Amino acid sequence: MSLTVVGGNVAYEELAPRVAALVEEITPVGAVVLVVSKGDENLVRFDGRSGWHFPRSGSGQYAGHHPIDGAWAVEHLEALRGAGGAYLVLPAIYYWWLEHYPELELHLRGRYERLDAPEEVCRVYRLLELPAAAPRAVPDLAAGELQRRCLPATRALLGSLLPEDEVVLVLSDGDDALLDLGRPAWHFPHDAAGRHLPLEADEGRHAVSRLRTLGGEGVRYLVVPAALLWTVARRPALAAFLDGSCRRLAVRSRICVLYELPDGSRTSTPISLRSKEAAWN
Repeated sequence: MSLTVVGGNVAYEELAPRVAALVEEITPVGAVVLVVSKGDENLVRFDGRSGWHFPRSGSGQYAGHHPIDGAWAVEHLEALRGAGGAYLVLPAIYYWWLEHYPELELHLRGRYERLDAPEEVCRVYRLLELPAAAPRAVPDLAAGELQRRCLPATRALLGSLLPEDEVVLVLSDGDDALLDLGRPAWHFPHDAAGRHLPLEADEGRHAVSRLRTLGGEGVRYLVVPAALLWTVARRPALAAFLDGSCRRLAVRSRICVLYELPDGSRTSTPISLRSKEAAWN
């Protein structure tokens, strides 16, 4: 395909199909993709993905304006990420945002992975936080203490979204205190007796298989404490499964991420959960 390049970037009339082709190549089916678009519907039209304008109004339409300032842009990004946004696309014609909103540029560069994409087309950021430090074989005591301090907030979050008797899995390092969530909770992974098992030192395929099995058996939710996000980030198969096949019901920075596991027998979210989720967001 012959491309028209203007000022180092693809001509605007050719931008939308190039962005769409790229997004459909590097993001999983079902992903929610945020796009800096200035309201152009062509830029948020993807096959098998949900395209959201950025900024976005409460009704789901383009907000009608650029961010007020960099701090507002960061806050709005995190709100949409918490509502399910998994990727952010910055088309080449909006690279000026990175200078005009330096807080947003620093936020993206410091917290999220930038995926490979032709610079003349767009930049794509995967909205899964990078680990705060280099991956370690065993988490330190500070991480365990941090998880315990987050328990009240985690308990309140689950109470606002899920029925009291709903079982949740908790990605953990074996600390039973993390299961004190005011509801039935199991370590993940665990053995037949419910005892904690360490994650295998692989790409996470075994963990994915186990999650699929548990989902098929009726277990619906997985909590990943923020202090253990690094264990997911270092297992690409597990990260891809959580990001692409599971639904992120809630994201709380420095607290936890709540996922709904896939199950082919469920075609929609229960009305009670949908209403609670809408009120929480």
